[in-house]
Amino acid sequence: MRHVTVDEAKTMFDELITLVREGETVVLTEGGVSVVELKAAPAARKPVDMEALKRDLTELRASMPTFTAEELAEYRREGQKG
Repeated sequence: MRHVTVDEAKTMFDELITLVREGETVVLTEGGVSVVELKAAPAARKPVDMEALKRDLTELRASMPTFTAEELAEYRREGQKG
Protein backbone atom coordinates (compact mmCIF):
# COMPACT_ATOMS: atom_id res chain seq x y z
CA MET A 1 0.00 0.00 0.00
CA ARG A 2 1.42 3.34 -1.04
CA HIS A 3 0.68 6.64 0.72
CA VAL A 4 0.81 9.85 -1.30
CA THR A 5 -0.24 13.38 -0.39
CA VAL A 6 -3.11 14.94 -2.32
CA ASP A 7 -0.70 17.53 -3.74
CA GLU A 8 1.68 14.80 -4.95
CA ALA A 9 -1.24 12.88 -6.45
CA LYS A 10 -2.17 15.90 -8.58
CA THR A 11 1.21 15.77 -10.32
CA MET A 12 1.45 11.98 -10.68
CA PHE A 13 -2.14 10.94 -11.34
CA ASP A 14 -1.33 8.85 -14.43
CA GLU A 15 1.36 6.94 -12.52
CA LEU A 16 -1.02 6.27 -9.63
CA ILE A 17 -3.68 4.92 -12.01
CA THR A 18 -1.06 2.58 -13.49
CA LEU A 19 -0.14 1.34 -10.01
CA VAL A 20 -3.79 0.73 -9.13
CA ARG A 21 -4.36 -1.17 -12.39
CA GLU A 22 -1.41 -3.37 -11.41
CA GLY A 23 -3.14 -4.22 -8.14
CA GLU A 24 -1.63 -1.75 -5.70
CA THR A 25 -3.79 0.28 -3.32
CA VAL A 26 -2.91 3.97 -3.06
CA VAL A 27 -3.96 6.08 -0.08
CA LEU A 28 -4.13 9.84 -0.53
CA THR A 29 -3.34 11.83 2.59
CA GLU A 30 -3.83 15.42 3.65
CA GLY A 31 -2.05 16.77 6.70
CA GLY A 32 -0.94 13.22 7.55
CA VAL A 33 -4.54 11.97 7.59
CA SER A 34 -5.83 9.38 5.11
CA VAL A 35 -8.64 10.90 3.05
CA VAL A 36 -9.01 8.74 -0.08
CA GLU A 37 -8.19 5.16 -0.98
CA LEU A 38 -7.67 4.25 -4.62
CA LYS A 39 -7.98 0.61 -5.56
CA ALA A 40 -8.98 -1.35 -8.62
CA ALA A 41 -12.68 -1.87 -9.23
CA PRO A 42 -13.84 -5.50 -8.98
CA ALA A 43 -13.95 -7.43 -12.23
CA ALA A 44 -17.27 -7.33 -14.05
CA ARG A 45 -19.46 -10.32 -13.34
CA LYS A 46 -20.32 -12.60 -16.20
CA PRO A 47 -24.07 -12.54 -16.95
CA VAL A 48 -26.02 -15.70 -16.19
CA ASP A 49 -27.51 -17.53 -19.19
CA MET A 50 -30.96 -18.17 -17.73
CA GLU A 51 -32.10 -20.32 -20.65
CA ALA A 52 -29.10 -22.64 -20.26
CA LEU A 53 -29.71 -22.77 -16.50
CA LYS A 54 -33.36 -23.74 -17.05
CA ARG A 55 -32.32 -26.47 -19.54
CA ASP A 56 -29.76 -27.86 -17.09
CA LEU A 57 -32.33 -27.90 -14.28
CA THR A 58 -34.88 -29.65 -16.48
CA GLU A 59 -32.28 -32.29 -17.43
CA LEU A 60 -31.30 -32.77 -13.78
CA ARG A 61 -34.90 -33.22 -12.69
CA ALA A 62 -35.54 -35.72 -15.51
CA SER A 63 -32.52 -37.78 -14.44
CA MET A 64 -33.70 -38.09 -10.83
CA PRO A 65 -35.97 -40.91 -9.71
CA THR A 66 -39.39 -39.99 -8.38
CA PHE A 67 -40.50 -40.96 -4.90
CA THR A 68 -43.90 -41.19 -3.29
CA ALA A 69 -44.58 -39.34 -0.06
CA GLU A 70 -44.64 -42.70 1.74
CA GLU A 71 -41.19 -43.62 0.39
CA LEU A 72 -39.75 -40.28 1.47
CA ALA A 73 -41.23 -40.71 4.95
CA GLU A 74 -39.71 -44.21 5.17
CA TYR A 75 -36.27 -42.93 4.10
CA ARG A 76 -36.52 -40.25 6.76
CA ARG A 77 -37.43 -42.78 9.44
CA GLU A 78 -34.52 -45.00 8.39
CA GLY A 79 -32.15 -42.04 8.61
CA GLN A 80 -33.26 -41.37 12.19
CA LYS A 81 -32.61 -44.91 13.33
CA GLY A 82 -29.34 -45.81 14.84
